[in-house]
Amino acid sequence: MMKRLLVVSMLHVMVLQSATIVLDPGHGGKYVGTANDAEQLVEKHLSLEIAKQLAERLRSNKHTVILTRETDVALDDDLITDLTKRAQVATDSKADLFVSLHFNGSTNKNRVGFEVYVPYESQYPIKCYSLASALHYDISHEIEPYFHGGSLGNLNALDGGIKASRFNVIKKATCPAVLVELAYLTNEESAKKLKTDVFKDILVTAVYKGIERYLTHSTQKVSTCSRPRCRRWQRGRVV
Repeated sequence: MMKRLLVVSMLHVMVLQSATIVLDPGHGGKYVGTANDAEQLVEKHLSLEIAKQLAERLRSNKHTVILTRETDVALDDDLITDLTKRAQVATDSKADLFVSLHFNGSTNKNRVGFEVYVPYESQYPIKCYSLASALHYDISHEIEPYFHGGSLGNLNALDGGIKASRFNVIKKATCPAVLVELAYLTNEESAKKLKTDVFKDILVTAVYKGIERYLTHSTQKVSTCSRPRCRRWQRGRVV
Protein backbone atom coordinates (compact mmCIF):
# COMPACT_ATOMS: atom_id res chain seq x y z
CA MET A 1 0.00 0.00 0.00
CA MET A 2 2.82 2.41 0.92
CA LYS A 3 4.59 1.62 -2.35
CA ARG A 4 1.42 2.37 -4.30
CA LEU A 5 0.93 5.67 -2.49
CA LEU A 6 4.54 6.62 -3.20
CA VAL A 7 4.14 5.91 -6.91
CA VAL A 8 0.91 7.94 -7.08
CA SER A 9 2.56 10.80 -5.20
CA MET A 10 5.59 10.77 -7.50
CA LEU A 11 3.37 10.76 -10.58
CA HIS A 12 1.39 13.70 -9.22
CA VAL A 13 4.60 15.70 -8.68
CA MET A 14 5.77 14.83 -12.19
CA VAL A 15 2.47 16.10 -13.62
CA LEU A 16 2.79 19.32 -11.66
CA GLN A 17 6.37 19.84 -12.81
CA SER A 18 5.38 19.53 -16.48
CA ALA A 19 2.95 22.42 -16.56
CA THR A 20 1.21 24.75 -18.97
CA ILE A 21 2.25 28.27 -18.03
CA VAL A 22 0.95 31.55 -19.42
CA LEU A 23 3.31 34.52 -19.15
CA ASP A 24 1.84 37.96 -19.68
CA PRO A 25 4.35 40.67 -20.66
CA GLY A 26 2.67 43.78 -19.27
CA HIS A 27 1.33 46.47 -21.62
CA GLY A 28 2.26 46.58 -25.32
CA GLY A 29 1.38 48.67 -28.34
CA LYS A 30 -0.25 51.94 -27.30
CA TYR A 31 -0.17 50.80 -23.66
CA VAL A 32 3.38 51.89 -22.88
CA GLY A 33 3.41 51.46 -19.11
CA THR A 34 6.11 53.09 -16.99
CA ALA A 35 9.11 54.70 -18.67
CA ASN A 36 12.47 56.14 -17.70
CA ASP A 37 13.41 58.59 -20.44
CA ALA A 38 16.87 59.32 -19.06
CA GLU A 39 17.84 55.65 -19.22
CA GLN A 40 15.71 54.95 -22.31
CA LEU A 41 13.76 52.21 -20.59
CA VAL A 42 10.12 51.45 -21.42
CA GLU A 43 8.06 48.96 -19.46
CA LYS A 44 6.32 47.36 -22.43
CA HIS A 45 9.67 46.48 -24.04
CA LEU A 46 11.38 45.36 -20.85
CA SER A 47 8.51 43.14 -19.73
CA LEU A 48 8.50 41.41 -23.12
CA GLU A 49 12.25 40.88 -23.02
CA ILE A 50 12.07 39.31 -19.55
CA ALA A 51 9.06 37.18 -20.52
CA LYS A 52 10.82 35.77 -23.58
CA GLN A 53 13.93 34.87 -21.61
CA LEU A 54 11.81 33.32 -18.86
CA ALA A 55 9.80 31.32 -21.40
CA GLU A 56 12.99 29.90 -22.87
CA ARG A 57 14.20 28.86 -19.42
CA LEU A 58 10.88 27.20 -18.53
CA ARG A 59 10.64 25.41 -21.87
CA SER A 60 14.09 23.96 -21.31
CA ASN A 61 12.57 22.23 -18.29
CA LYS A 62 9.81 20.63 -20.40
CA HIS A 63 7.03 23.14 -19.60
CA THR A 64 4.57 24.38 -22.18
CA VAL A 65 4.81 28.17 -22.13
CA ILE A 66 2.43 30.57 -23.87
CA LEU A 67 2.97 34.33 -24.05
CA THR A 68 -0.03 36.63 -24.28
CA ARG A 69 1.96 38.67 -26.78
CA GLU A 70 5.17 37.96 -28.69
CA THR A 71 5.64 41.45 -30.16
CA ASP A 72 4.96 45.09 -29.28
CA VAL A 73 1.18 44.96 -29.71
CA ALA A 74 -1.92 45.65 -27.67
CA LEU A 75 -4.51 42.89 -27.58
CA ASP A 76 -7.35 45.39 -27.99
CA ASP A 77 -7.93 49.14 -28.39
CA ASP A 78 -10.09 49.08 -25.26
CA LEU A 79 -8.01 48.68 -22.09
CA ILE A 80 -10.48 46.50 -20.15
CA THR A 81 -10.94 44.23 -23.17
CA ASP A 82 -7.17 44.08 -23.60
CA LEU A 83 -6.76 42.87 -20.01
CA THR A 84 -9.64 40.41 -20.34
CA LYS A 85 -8.12 38.91 -23.50
CA ARG A 86 -4.83 38.36 -21.66
CA ALA A 87 -6.63 36.38 -18.96
CA GLN A 88 -8.60 34.52 -21.64
CA VAL A 89 -5.35 33.09 -23.00
CA ALA A 90 -5.00 31.15 -19.75
CA THR A 91 -8.57 29.86 -20.04
CA ASP A 92 -8.20 28.83 -23.68
CA SER A 93 -4.92 27.02 -23.02
CA LYS A 94 -6.17 25.36 -19.81
CA ALA A 95 -3.14 26.81 -18.07
CA ASP A 96 -1.90 25.61 -14.69
CA LEU A 97 -0.79 29.12 -13.75
CA PHE A 98 -0.67 32.70 -15.04
CA VAL A 99 2.07 35.24 -14.27
CA SER A 100 1.78 38.85 -15.42
CA LEU A 101 5.16 40.60 -15.54
CA HIS A 102 5.46 44.35 -14.94
CA PHE A 103 7.80 47.13 -13.86
CA ASN A 104 6.72 49.78 -11.40
CA GLY A 105 6.89 53.55 -11.33
CA SER A 106 6.51 56.23 -8.68
CA THR A 107 6.75 60.00 -8.30
CA ASN A 108 9.02 59.14 -5.36
CA LYS A 109 12.29 58.44 -7.17
CA ASN A 110 13.73 56.79 -4.04
CA ARG A 111 11.27 53.90 -4.11
CA VAL A 112 12.90 50.58 -4.95
CA GLY A 113 12.04 46.93 -4.83
CA PHE A 114 9.39 44.49 -5.95
CA GLU A 115 5.77 43.60 -5.21
CA VAL A 116 3.66 40.52 -5.84
CA TYR A 117 -0.11 40.82 -6.29
CA VAL A 118 -2.80 38.18 -5.90
CA PRO A 119 -6.46 38.61 -6.92
CA TYR A 120 -8.61 40.02 -4.13
CA GLU A 121 -11.24 37.50 -5.20
CA SER A 122 -10.29 34.25 -6.92
CA GLN A 123 -11.49 30.71 -7.51
CA TYR A 124 -8.09 29.59 -6.23
CA PRO A 125 -7.20 31.80 -3.24
CA ILE A 126 -4.81 29.37 -1.55
CA LYS A 127 -3.04 28.42 -4.77
CA CYS A 128 -2.70 32.08 -5.76
CA TYR A 129 -1.17 32.90 -2.41
CA SER A 130 1.08 29.83 -2.61
CA LEU A 131 2.33 30.93 -6.06
CA ALA A 132 2.84 34.49 -4.81
CA SER A 133 4.73 33.23 -1.75
CA ALA A 134 7.07 31.11 -3.86
CA LEU A 135 7.82 34.02 -6.20
CA HIS A 136 8.22 36.41 -3.28
CA TYR A 137 10.72 34.08 -1.61
CA ASP A 138 12.95 33.64 -4.64
CA ILE A 139 12.82 37.23 -5.87
CA SER A 140 13.76 38.55 -2.42
CA HIS A 141 16.66 36.11 -2.13
CA GLU A 142 17.99 36.79 -5.64
CA ILE A 143 17.85 40.58 -5.82
CA GLU A 144 18.74 41.61 -2.26
CA PRO A 145 22.54 41.10 -2.60
CA TYR A 146 22.62 43.49 -5.58
CA PHE A 147 21.33 46.58 -3.78
CA HIS A 148 23.31 48.84 -1.42
CA GLY A 149 25.97 46.25 -0.71
CA GLY A 150 23.56 43.45 0.11
CA SER A 151 22.92 44.25 3.77
CA LEU A 152 20.10 42.19 5.25
CA GLY A 153 18.44 45.27 6.72
CA ASN A 154 18.07 46.64 3.21
CA LEU A 155 15.58 43.86 2.39
CA ASN A 156 12.81 45.76 4.17
CA ALA A 157 13.21 48.62 1.70
CA LEU A 158 13.21 46.27 -1.30
CA ASP A 159 10.37 44.03 -0.18
CA GLY A 160 6.97 45.41 -1.19
CA GLY A 161 5.33 42.24 0.05
CA ILE A 162 2.34 40.27 -1.20
CA LYS A 163 -0.75 42.37 -1.79
CA ALA A 164 -4.34 41.73 -2.77
CA SER A 165 -5.64 43.67 -5.76
CA ARG A 166 -8.52 43.88 -8.18
CA PHE A 167 -6.30 43.98 -11.27
CA ASN A 168 -8.52 42.73 -14.10
CA VAL A 169 -5.71 40.81 -15.74
CA ILE A 170 -5.40 38.41 -12.78
CA LYS A 171 -8.90 38.49 -11.27
CA LYS A 172 -10.38 37.20 -14.54
CA ALA A 173 -7.91 34.31 -14.84
CA THR A 174 -9.39 30.83 -14.43
CA CYS A 175 -6.25 29.40 -12.83
CA PRO A 176 -3.86 30.47 -10.06
CA ALA A 177 -2.67 33.92 -11.13
CA VAL A 178 -0.34 36.63 -9.86
CA LEU A 179 1.03 39.95 -11.07
CA VAL A 180 4.66 40.76 -10.30
CA GLU A 181 6.15 44.27 -10.25
CA LEU A 182 9.82 43.36 -10.64
CA ALA A 183 11.49 46.73 -10.04
CA TYR A 184 10.97 50.50 -10.17
CA LEU A 185 11.99 52.00 -13.50
CA THR A 186 11.73 55.44 -11.91
CA ASN A 187 14.53 54.68 -9.43
CA GLU A 188 17.95 55.62 -10.79
CA GLU A 189 19.84 52.70 -9.22
CA SER A 190 17.25 50.16 -10.38
CA ALA A 191 17.09 51.63 -13.89
CA LYS A 192 20.87 51.45 -14.33
CA LYS A 193 20.86 47.82 -13.18
CA LEU A 194 18.03 47.00 -15.58
CA LYS A 195 20.23 48.09 -18.48
CA THR A 196 22.65 45.25 -17.68
CA ASP A 197 22.22 41.67 -18.84
CA VAL A 198 23.43 40.50 -15.43
CA PHE A 199 20.55 42.02 -13.49
CA LYS A 200 17.93 41.05 -16.07
CA ASP A 201 19.18 37.47 -15.80
CA ILE A 202 18.85 37.71 -12.02
CA LEU A 203 15.18 38.66 -12.39
CA VAL A 204 14.55 35.86 -14.90
CA THR A 205 16.25 33.36 -12.60
CA ALA A 206 14.26 34.55 -9.59
CA VAL A 207 10.88 34.18 -11.30
CA TYR A 208 11.92 30.86 -12.82
CA LYS A 209 12.91 29.49 -9.41
CA GLY A 210 9.68 30.77 -7.87
CA ILE A 211 7.52 29.06 -10.47
CA GLU A 212 9.45 25.80 -10.10
CA ARG A 213 9.17 26.04 -6.31
CA TYR A 214 5.40 26.45 -6.59
CA LEU A 215 5.00 23.55 -9.01
CA THR A 216 7.15 21.26 -6.88
CA HIS A 217 5.50 22.06 -3.56
CA SER A 218 1.95 23.04 -4.50
CA THR A 219 0.54 19.82 -3.04
CA GLN A 220 1.89 20.70 0.39
CA LYS A 221 -0.29 22.43 2.96
CA VAL A 222 0.06 26.21 2.83
CA SER A 223 -0.20 28.19 6.05
CA THR A 224 -2.37 31.26 5.61
CA CYS A 225 -3.33 34.24 7.68
CA SER A 226 -6.55 36.19 7.93
CA ARG A 227 -6.65 39.49 6.05
CA PRO A 228 -7.09 41.75 9.10
CA ARG A 229 -4.11 40.26 10.98
CA CYS A 230 -1.57 39.55 8.26
CA ARG A 231 0.85 42.47 7.92
CA ARG A 232 1.71 41.53 4.35
CA TRP A 233 -1.90 41.17 3.19
CA GLN A 234 -2.64 44.62 1.88
CA ARG A 235 -5.37 45.75 -0.47
CA GLY A 236 -3.79 46.90 -3.71
CA ARG A 237 -4.85 49.37 -6.34
CA VAL A 238 -8.05 48.87 -8.32
CA VAL A 239 -7.62 48.66 -12.08
